Amino acid sequence: MSSSSNFNLDECTDRRGTGSLKWDKAGPGELPMWVADMDLRTAPVVRRALARVAREGLLGYTVVTDAYEQAVTDWWTRRHGWPLQRDWLIPTTGVVAAISSIVRSVTNVFEKVVIQQPVYNIFTNSVLNNGRRLVTSDLRQGENGEWRINWADLEAKLADPLATLMILCNPHNPVGRVWTREELARLGTLAAEHHVLVVSDEVHCDLTLPGVGYTPFAAAAPVCAEVGITCLSPSKAFNTAGVHSATVVIPEPHLRSRVERSLNTDEVAEPGAFAVPAVVAAYSAEGRPG
Repeated sequence: MSSSSNFNLDECTDRRGTGSLKWDKAGPGELPMWVADMDLRTAPVVRRALARVAREGLLGYTVVTDAYEQAVTDWWTRRHGWPLQRDWLIPTTGVVAAISSIVRSVTNVFEKVVIQQPVYNIFTNSVLNNGRRLVTSDLRQGENGEWRINWADLEAKLADPLATLMILCNPHNPVGRVWTREELARLGTLAAEHHVLVVSDEVHCDLTLPGVGYTPFAAAAPVCAEVGITCLSPSKAFNTAGVHSATVVIPEPHLRSRVERSLNTDEVAEPGAFAVPAVVAAYSAEGRPG
């Protein structure tokens, strides 16, 4: 982070007994490595923004501000080279809630949803809890330890007429693969050929190793933008999961309208009084790497 942020990455915190999902559900002597939740305080710029809201004490209903939309579009344009348009954005209360709503809106009961295991377990829950059929195209681990897509198997799964959605993790949690532009473009082409939509969870995109570039799925190729639904959030890079703020990005207007209606119907399209300023602060100049 920039030097002006004074983000102390060496500070140790003890979160036991604080209502922490990570630590207070762990047994004695257990290391809770099952959830992507850092034991770091969030960036000072975010803490100041939240403190300002608390001091003002105005915690009523809120709307998404122009500053929110500007912050999100600026971050992806500057940091990731993806020039988002504001009308592509659908604010939501969280990526998990959004994915479940999307599963319900773009698939029918008994249709199939493809995932790539090993992967974040909530993907499975989002499929099965909504009465859809889970299909897995498992990743393969090569001799060098790197995980790869089994392309023949994936295409066979996508070609099934009952497969209408794939949930992608980019970068992939937990294997750590940052999918290349070529891999993502190939995936988008397969999905389009077989009339499958792709919802891409990209919350880990700001946590890549130095020198490793991340490509948003929808930016990999024009065809990816046509079939892609991207879920973004500062929750992992800034450790703000408890604030419940995320953004769904959909370039294709008809698909965007369909998903936006679903998110509103499910009442998960209204980030709260703390969520909006937290996102604006995280994606501000002080939140950028220096």
